[in-house]
Amino acid sequence: MHGIKDVANLAGVSISTVSNVMNNSKYVREDLRKKVLDAAKSLDYEADTIARGLKSYRTRTLGIIITSFSRIFFPQVLSGMQVIANELGYNLIIHSTDDDFSKEKSYVKMLLSNRVDGIVIDSVADPENEEYFRYLSGLAIKSKRVPVFSIERDLSKHGIHSIFINNSLGGRLVTEHLIKLGAGQIVHIGGPALSEMSLQRFQGYKDAIEEKNIPFRQSLAINGDFSPLSGYTALKRLIVMGIPFDAVFADNDQMAIGAMKCLKENGFDVPHDIKVAGFDNTFVASVVKPSLTTIHVPKHRLGIRSVKNLIDIAEGNIEEAPVVREEMPIELICRQSTDPCVEDDWELEYW
Repeated sequence: MHGIKDVANLAGVSISTVSNVMNNSKYVREDLRKKVLDAAKSLDYEADTIARGLKSYRTRTLGIIITSFSRIFFPQVLSGMQVIANELGYNLIIHSTDDDFSKEKSYVKMLLSNRVDGIVIDSVADPENEEYFRYLSGLAIKSKRVPVFSIERDLSKHGIHSIFINNSLGGRLVTEHLIKLGAGQIVHIGGPALSEMSLQRFQGYKDAIEEKNIPFRQSLAINGDFSPLSGYTALKRLIVMGIPFDAVFADNDQMAIGAMKCLKENGFDVPHDIKVAGFDNTFVASVVKPSLTTIHVPKHRLGIRSVKNLIDIAEGNIEEAPVVREEMPIELICRQSTDPCVEDDWELEYW
């Protein structure tokens, strides 16, 4: 196995120059940098990132904590993260909490023990857990700050860098669309009861119906868990109980698709009898029959922006203060689950 001295000898430079190139720690002339990288490649030499990190407190590794690998929202997000991490020479360690707060806390500690340079997190913490958010905003390994970037939730008021969407606006856009098409008894299928994201989408739904003087009916507000099965069982319950409704707004595409399956099995036509809309514009929304009306979230770009910002902070390219707060744009994508006259756009990918 070749070492740093072999690379220096082959490139005709000092060991410190090789170290500066491999660690990206100091400026090295481009011609010398090329000689070092060519020599390292020919000798199949790769500096041990953990060993380098013990000295420089940098491992060029980021921790990613998401809520669930089973949610089809995340593949494009993770793809964006991986693209920019590869481009900038970083590795990713990815964990899924399955919406379990105790798992989230243990993964944060685990990532700190792995000496990551920063953490991107989709936290499931209670919105009122200020003590935990203070903990996240102050993470450090010895004297090295470990920046944290929140995705989906705006935690900037707690001093945590955040990239997110306006969930309340999304809920409003979907509900206004359904009302415009003639719906007056709209079911809302939310996520877990403590999900801040779902609470915001529900608020947008509620604001929209109240502005149109449509009475809010508690019986039409049901919580699921973002899975297709929970969307299916939510509607099955309403049908069995004989509760009338003419439209469904689910807080993600997976629950909306579960709801459509239940409607079809029970003799309802979508959208002529019941209109259905989801949220996120995941890849399945354009390929199910009928294609699903939904809110487009720029998932791939969200992944890129969160990791790029985190790396810039970790490397000192942008200041930690003020806290980064970035709202991503959203838009309503109307498809045949609410309007049969709309042409399918199954060939398009919304990144």
